[in-house]
Amino acid sequence: MLSLIEKLKQVKDFRKDQGKRHPLWIVLVVIILGTMLGYSGYRELGEFAKNNRHRLSQEFNIIPERVPSYSTIRRVMMGVEWQILLKMFNEWALEEYGQRDDINWLGIDGKSLKNTLKNPNDEQQNFIMFVSLFSQESGLVLHLKRIENKKGSEIEEGQAIIEDCSLQNKVFTGDALHCQKKTISLIAKSKNDYVITVKGNQKNLYQRIQDLSNSSKPESCFLEQDNSHGRKISRKIEVFKVSKNERQGFENLRRVIKVERRGSRGDKTYEETAYYISSLTESAQVFAKIIRGHWKIENQLHWVKDVIFEEDKSEISDFQAASNWSILTTIGLNLFRGLGFLSITEGQRWLAERWEKLIVLST
Repeated sequence: MLSLIEKLKQVKDFRKDQGKRHPLWIVLVVIILGTMLGYSGYRELGEFAKNNRHRLSQEFNIIPERVPSYSTIRRVMMGVEWQILLKMFNEWALEEYGQRDDINWLGIDGKSLKNTLKNPNDEQQNFIMFVSLFSQESGLVLHLKRIENKKGSEIEEGQAIIEDCSLQNKVFTGDALHCQKKTISLIAKSKNDYVITVKGNQKNLYQRIQDLSNSSKPESCFLEQDNSHGRKISRKIEVFKVSKNERQGFENLRRVIKVERRGSRGDKTYEETAYYISSLTESAQVFAKIIRGHWKIENQLHWVKDVIFEEDKSEISDFQAASNWSILTTIGLNLFRGLGFLSITEGQRWLAERWEKLIVLST
């Protein structure tokens, strides 16, 4: 297994040797470190390098006056081929984290990079999206796919992740967008299981599982209450057995899960019912945990990248540079989570005085 720094050393340097002050991997490590500590954008990262030039010189044997500058960081971010960096990330993430015991329930979901939008009101414009394979238990990202919305789709890239990630005996979770017969078939062929949301985009299946849940007795039921974050929510989770002739062409479909939610936010009350299909034969309590866990991808990945790492507000709008920065940000997030920091802000406080430990762990 190669370390992160050894992997970064394999990224092809697009620059000519003449006038080159630093190996590419050092510039990339400086960007990752700065990003992990909350610096975003070319100028902020340049300021990070300048303000910490003595510490950087000690760690990387750089002359303090020659730490990577704003212009060097900008040039590298715009010049490195994102395809090479993405391939490196996917290899490193699976090798480093893929065999952990807490890698079992894996969510697939996409996030657009709003910093690549020129006009937020123009629905026809092109922009970048990353589709992630996210571990519910560990908060780690194990695989990424990158698309331009006019040249690909989240459905196709989700299917590519399933084919490429080489994991087995895991549970893939996804929203209704990924309730596709091909996606389900790929999960089954890869020797994995699934829990997928069903909505009206699969009209026949949706109607059939509604009828099934209304006319059959559940084999398992679980009730839970959630009074956190100013909300009062009650959930009723019911599990129904599916016979082979009721699978509607969805491979290995064994159970239908019905979730009824009732709650209040402030003075407003609501009721909603959601349906899921699964190849598992678990209890309602286990299904409740898997279904609830899928949405961790929103607050432990997407929210973190938007709010803490300020990805959407970044000045980096060039498609290649924005893609590279998103990949490097995900590396930083994985480093924090690999060290046991579910809270990135706690990880940042730890890192501020312990660079040398992070460098040692990455070499």
